[in-house]
Amino acid sequence: MEEQQLIGLAAQGDNQSIRVLTEQYLPVMLKLRQNYFIKNYDHDDWVQEARLMVYHAALTYDHAQTHSFGAFYRLLLNHRIVDLIRRSCASKRQPNQDILSLALETEEITEALLVTNGAAVDIVHVRQVLADFVHYCSPFEAEVFAAMLLGKAPVKIAAELQVDLERVINAIDRCRRKLRQQLAS
Repeated sequence: MEEQQLIGLAAQGDNQSIRVLTEQYLPVMLKLRQNYFIKNYDHDDWVQEARLMVYHAALTYDHAQTHSFGAFYRLLLNHRIVDLIRRSCASKRQPNQDILSLALETEEITEALLVTNGAAVDIVHVRQVLADFVHYCSPFEAEVFAAMLLGKAPVKIAAELQVDLERVINAIDRCRRKLRQQLAS
């Protein structure tokens, strides 16, 4: 079945067509997932957003336009992800329990970050990953990560280490990516 037929069926709400288009454009979602972080979103949530945007794109796509469906879908999904991030960061949506005192010891921070109703195996896994995380970092990343745990801003870290701010921000991004990978394994 050609893409225009799939788009037409998806616009009518055909689940099979939406699923096929979602799978076809899955790399678009995976690329955006690498670039953006949405708090409390796992892989299934990302796939669900991708499916919703495939349906929305199919409803509003005009094939007479010069843009391909893939480019149109990528634009809509990108806007949706940015909107979700913006909404999750809105000050009125910030719950009080997400606030941690920077005066807490590392052990207390670890316990505060853990979900209290999580399984014991999950708690042990997170503690083990956090304890071993420094071994996966370069010496520079370890310094930056330790400073971030102390609540220091990237600008202050850059000044203390006498390096460019961009280098510190890149190290923070690498640490986040590595920590996500370690927690997922």
